[in-house]
Amino acid sequence: MYHIPHIDFASYKFTGEQARKKANDFVFSAYRPVLIVLIALNTTLAATTAMLAAYFDPRGGGVDSISALWARLNLVLSGVPISMSGDELIDKDQPYIVMSNHQSYYDVFALIGHLPLRLKWVMKMELRKIPIFGIACEKVGHIYIDRRNSERARNSLKAAGEKIRTGSSVVFFPEGTRSPDGNLQPFKKGGFVMALEAKVPILPVTVVGGRKILPRKSLRILPGSMKIIIHDPIPVTEYTYETKERLIKRVREVIGKDLE
Repeated sequence: MYHIPHIDFASYKFTGEQARKKANDFVFSAYRPVLIVLIALNTTLAATTAMLAAYFDPRGGGVDSISALWARLNLVLSGVPISMSGDELIDKDQPYIVMSNHQSYYDVFALIGHLPLRLKWVMKMELRKIPIFGIACEKVGHIYIDRRNSERARNSLKAAGEKIRTGSSVVFFPEGTRSPDGNLQPFKKGGFVMALEAKVPILPVTVVGGRKILPRKSLRILPGSMKIIIHDPIPVTEYTYETKERLIKRVREVIGKDLE
């Protein structure tokens, strides 16, 4: 009687998957420098086109379309599919203060490309120094905030309030910067004060997956998928300046519950 040796097919499958992964990683590592150049070219072209569109179309409809196309193209070039849930909760005729967690620059691509709202961003002043991109964002109506100067910061928030009165939603990353470890950082108060002043609801959004694609302080882009989770809007009418800490806690809990 012949002895039939046991073959562990599962281990062969695992080895094959490892080989495919290594091959994919090798191919993408070769493509990565090309991708960075393509993103830079796309950003330069989109920024220039958006400035021209803002000049001929002060209401900003053309700018919004260009921004969404820019973001979606960068996601496609990077091999990053987006899934979204909760978009039926959005009233497209209602401006919001959009509050999202922040783990990666790819969060920006995801939100600009897929949130069905007219968006203006409150961004840290350091981004103003990026050639072409920095001045383009200013020209098309995004708002820079200088956190080192409290008076300038207040003026920036007032400017953001004006955007809301024209029907735009304003996006805040209340953590203030990208999370180094994926966990939610303490929230800054500026966006919540503005929501109370403008009396518009806060739209909490959780973005998942960006950190695996491009973590903080890295240019090593990796392919992956991202998910946008839109939560129920939170009215601010039941809160005051004195009780804003409760509002901050509520929004933070909602955003954090779906983080992976």
